[in-house]
Amino acid sequence: MGAMTSDDRQAIVVRPLGQAGFKLTFEHTVVYIDPYLSDYVAKVEGPDMRRQISIPVLPETIDDADWVFISHIHIDHCDPETLLPISRASQTCRFLCPNTVKICLSDLGIAPERLVLAPEKEWLPLGPHLRVRAVPAVHPCIERDESGCLLCVGYVLDYRGRLLYHAGDTSPADELVEALKQLGTIDTALLPVNERNFYRERRGILGNMSVREAFQLADEIGTRTVVPMHWDMFAPNAVFREEIELLYQLLQPSFQLRLQPTSL
Repeated sequence: MGAMTSDDRQAIVVRPLGQAGFKLTFEHTVVYIDPYLSDYVAKVEGPDMRRQISIPVLPETIDDADWVFISHIHIDHCDPETLLPISRASQTCRFLCPNTVKICLSDLGIAPERLVLAPEKEWLPLGPHLRVRAVPAVHPCIERDESGCLLCVGYVLDYRGRLLYHAGDTSPADELVEALKQLGTIDTALLPVNERNFYRERRGILGNMSVREAFQLADEIGTRTVVPMHWDMFAPNAVFREEIELLYQLLQPSFQLRLQPTSL
């Protein structure tokens, strides 16, 4: 086996976990974002919200997490049956999240010193050559609590000057576009594509941007690579892979489309 090259060390190793969940392995730091590794939503919402994909890794076996990012309080992103086992298996990991999620995780028994407020106005160092900053998420609008903290966020990670954006749950909005543009060119954008529509909202499902909107947002902010997310987990809230691929083929946007990346 050959020696690891500089490019290998600087690559971001990616493991998609389904829904909006990802494991991102940087040179010295492992970050999980919005992991949903149970069937908790079906227990709460009903059997039609069972997982469509198998659980890729049992949360109680995750002993390598340095950070777990949570974008907002909804249970397909902030899942107690996932986050509590991770907190026990990765005993030194910290949780980056909005204030509402901090309160929830504290009530679940995770020590307050492990809970870090998502930083909207400054970069937070995570490890060598790696830092993060929160941006607003529009779900369904930009909302703040009484202390002024965002209720829903996305995260921009800066790794060796490359910006990776995980949108959380969001729709497009001018304020979001401006926040992203102020941070620089987004190299990779992980964007939800499970559109809002009447029938989903009647079912109690609050969607996000459509595939078309996600592609337009990516073009507007000038991102180089798009990874669609939030399309594969629940039948009432799903998007067919073929829809995404066909629109990409027909619209011919300027970015590269990656559906199941293993590295970035």
